[in-house]
Amino acid sequence: MNGSRTSAVHGTEARAGRRREAAQAQLRRAEKVKVRYSFPGEIFFEEEGPAPVADLGKVAGRAKPPSLTILFIPLSEAQYNLEADWAEAGAEVILRRCPICSEDSIVGHGRRRKQAHDEHHDWIGIRRGRCNRCGKTFTFLPPFSPPYGHYSFLARSQALRRYFVEDRSWEAAAPTVKDPDRVADPSTLRRWFRSLDSSQPPFWFLRQTMRAIGAWLSRTEILVHSSLPLRWHTTFPFLARFWPLRI
Repeated sequence: MNGSRTSAVHGTEARAGRRREAAQAQLRRAEKVKVRYSFPGEIFFEEEGPAPVADLGKVAGRAKPPSLTILFIPLSEAQYNLEADWAEAGAEVILRRCPICSEDSIVGHGRRRKQAHDEHHDWIGIRRGRCNRCGKTFTFLPPFSPPYGHYSFLARSQALRRYFVEDRSWEAAAPTVKDPDRVADPSTLRRWFRSLDSSQPPFWFLRQTMRAIGAWLSRTEILVHSSLPLRWHTTFPFLARFWPLRI
């Protein structure tokens, strides 16, 4: 009897040890990513680890982890307000100013395609650049397209409004997308929302904030942060500048 209890205790301790080791390994992997937020048109982040080979959004490993720097492209007022196609900026614009050298030394370095699913887009064209002084390689993205994300911020903003303001179910809150085969499932929506708010009870702060945003947007006054106006279609990137909340 005592032998059975001892074996059970050892088994429990072994499982707990494996869980601790897995958690520590995950933290070590997370520490490899250096994040520096600044919008728009400035350095977004540097990622050390597997990098895309052909298309952003499809990740493949390499023997030697490269460093990739993302730069966000400033949009026009018409593009921010969706009076013009925001994705067109990523197809042609190259930012010449190198944030490392502080000189206008970036030249074109090829084109790529990236997934950016929402009501009007599936894949968008983006440019890459290379500094001819420091050799740094850059990828230029419109602010509405998160790095390595398959859905645009407009789609994520639509999901926020549908779930927290319109009180739709998880399935019904999925954003409208151009490609009918890429409708986001409830687990994807939960992951988006958790990136903003991991409070307890789940999404308590996010729910209250979305209600406050609804009240604000009913007014005529416009709230702008670093050229980004607060609109229903910009709620996700707007909140992402100040959050996540970790309570």
